[in-house]
Amino acid sequence: MDTVMKQENDEQKQDEQEQEQAESSPVSGRWRRILIAGAVIAAALVLLSVFFLYENSLVYRECYAEAGVEVAAADFLKNSEKPAYFAEGGDAVDVFVPGEYHVKIQTGYFSHNSTLHIMDTIAPEGEGVKVNLELGQECAADEFVTAIKDATKVTVSYVKEPDFELPGHQEVEILLTDLGGNTTMVAAELFISQVVTELSLEAGSRPPVLSDFVIEGEDAAFLTDVGKFDYTVPADHKVKLRVDGNDYEALLHIVDTVAPVLNVHDVRSFTTLARTADDFVASVEDITEVKTAFVIDPDVTAVGEQEIEICATDAGGNQTVKTAKLILEEDKEAPVISGVTDLNVIVGSTVSYKKNVTVTDNCQEGLSLTVDNSAVNLNVEGTYPITYVARDGSGNETRAEASVTVRPRVYDEGEVNAIADGVLAQIITPGMEPGQKLEAIYRYVQSHVGYTGHSEKGNWIRAAYEGLVDGKGDCYVYACTSKVLLTRAGIANMDITKIPSRTSHYWNLVNIGNGWYHFDTTPRRPDHPHICMWTEEQLMAYSASHGNSHNYDHSQYPEVN
Repeated sequence: MDTVMKQENDEQKQDEQEQEQAESSPVSGRWRRILIAGAVIAAALVLLSVFFLYENSLVYRECYAEAGVEVAAADFLKNSEKPAYFAEGGDAVDVFVPGEYHVKIQTGYFSHNSTLHIMDTIAPEGEGVKVNLELGQECAADEFVTAIKDATKVTVSYVKEPDFELPGHQEVEILLTDLGGNTTMVAAELFISQVVTELSLEAGSRPPVLSDFVIEGEDAAFLTDVGKFDYTVPADHKVKLRVDGNDYEALLHIVDTVAPVLNVHDVRSFTTLARTADDFVASVEDITEVKTAFVIDPDVTAVGEQEIEICATDAGGNQTVKTAKLILEEDKEAPVISGVTDLNVIVGSTVSYKKNVTVTDNCQEGLSLTVDNSAVNLNVEGTYPITYVARDGSGNETRAEASVTVRPRVYDEGEVNAIADGVLAQIITPGMEPGQKLEAIYRYVQSHVGYTGHSEKGNWIRAAYEGLVDGKGDCYVYACTSKVLLTRAGIANMDITKIPSRTSHYWNLVNIGNGWYHFDTTPRRPDHPHICMWTEEQLMAYSASHGNSHNYDHSQYPEVN
């Protein structure tokens, strides 16, 4: 312990001696302080130099980029592999606007100042286009250029503004100038027409006149017939004109810009009945065709009142919407069938099952009547059941039963004569000569009876009935139909038949007081001869040239003129 204390005392004495010495030598102390201050400053300068050298070793002080090129913070680093980003406090950079931007680049713990120069050294590009105008119209310079390309904003201007009052073609020069001051000249074309290139007329208008199309010109004419267009239907039509010797083509637009006038009314009905928009339309007016539709389909199953929107759309796409009410109630009432009776028909005939049968209901919409006649055979004698089914739109149903009795046909000469008398009353008038009556009967049979190629032979009353009533048959029916009409008209007649061969044929002989003549109403193709009052010579010549069509046994018949 004594040793330590001694040492401390010795050190204290030494300090006191040095202090006394310093106080006794003032010059030496001042230099000492100066030296110390200089050393501090030198150290600071060294540190600043080191920091400056460090900063400059990381970031470029100035960078240059072409306009439109994307710039990243790493582009400012001398060692681009280090992470970097733009720090706050720098300018917002717009690479599409040339200029000088002061930015701060953060890398590591420090941010560094740098200057970015955005330059525009590339001239703009563009394609000139042709502009068509009407006389007196004008347009801006940018309408003559398309497909403009440049990194910066481009201003479009005329080198020399065209003359918009001069008809015809003009060359136009357009100047493109970007933000960097770079320029490009683009050649374009202007055509100024004396004719309106497009004309719009409201549907329903009168056809256009020349003055609607021609702006200027002494001699003008339509090359297209504009009167042939339908001006009630929206459409585009090409119209050709000639003005002062030059041909032009214009476009006529028939447009519909006026919405339909729609009036609606409420509908009271029953559920489950289908409804259409037209059910609610009281009236609709428009020049063009109008279609109506529901905006939203109604619920036809819901009892009660609901609002329905009806939309009317014309051919131009114009629409008018009106609101109506649909009031629905449930239908529980079945339809009523009236007039159902048992039927009697002749074998082979047809039946009108619904004749004199009516159906009534509290709602006539959707009302139907069907007849189940599946058990009936009209070609076989007997009595068959039939069922009538009436059904309304709500599914309510009523049935009624009846029968059909099919009986054999009895051909009565008195009935056939009465039918023939009715025909003659229509085709023969008072004062007709016998020859005229013959002609009238001939034309009636040929026009009334249709040729079928077959009939039952041996019953001329039946054949005449089929000709008069059914209006169809073969040559036997034609001859028998003619026979009853000739007889009832008081004209002497006789049946005549071809000599049997692979084919048969029937016709008539007639005598109106001047001898017998041939009378054949059966139509013959392809020459369609009019065999009315033919002589023997005429018919035999025809028969010889048509495969002996009328070859007969002359000994069986009186002499024919």
